Amino acid sequence: MKKIIFVLFVLFVFVQSNAQDLTLLHINAKWNESNNYNLRGIKGAKIQMAYLEDQSQQIKSQIKSVPTIILLDQNGKPRGQWKAGLSFVITATPDEIQNRINVILLENTQIRRRSTN
Repeated sequence: MKKIIFVLFVLFVFVQSNAQDLTLLHINAKWNESNNYNLRGIKGAKIQMAYLEDQSQQIKSQIKSVPTIILLDQNGKPRGQWKAGLSFVITATPDEIQNRINVILLENTQIRRRSTN
């Protein structure tokens, strides 16, 4: 039991210390605000909301459906993406998004450990 508590504590500290490395960018159109995805409760990533109408033409041309959630690493590289379908609603569960964040955070930790050895 003590080992489980210790592992959970280490994981919690790890997620808190690496939260600045990942960003969840939620892009939606103003006319589709009623279908904003609720990202409350997502841990390990900074959450930013943006309207499609306020983006540059280059970004607008890359977004094919709204809402769209893009997981970006510290270099701005996309590491995950969830898009709405014809219903204009994202069907991914919060657990799916959280699991992707957790996998990337774990990968980052392993990379950091290898670079320090």
